[in-house]
Amino acid sequence: MSQLNNPSQWATGADPPTDKQKGFISTLASSKNVSVDPSSLNKSEASAKINELKDAPTQNPDASAGEPIQDPDTWSTGDDKATGKQMGYVAVMAKKAGESVPESMGKTDASKKIEELKEKTGM
Repeated sequence: MSQLNNPSQWATGADPPTDKQKGFISTLASSKNVSVDPSSLNKSEASAKINELKDAPTQNPDASAGEPIQDPDTWSTGDDKATGKQMGYVAVMAKKAGESVPESMGKTDASKKIEELKEKTGM
């Protein structure tokens, strides 16, 4: 088994969880209707909890993803082409808002457009 697949063997596994891990655990826990204090976990435990929650059945499909963990303007990959998921979200919400769907965008612009369209559409 690769060390990547075994968080308990990570050199930093005993460190506190990252902000991204804590945010993802909170989002997953909300959608699964379970209570988890991500701050009580280390990186290794947080990784295992994420996998556990991802496999659990969703109990609350309307759970909000919450606020972005980082400001999109600070993303090192913000100028890269938007992901397929981002473009899919933009397309669905733009159509609902009666706006034209952009052909392409960078990751940062797509993230900002998603937030703008969430406000307009209530999605």
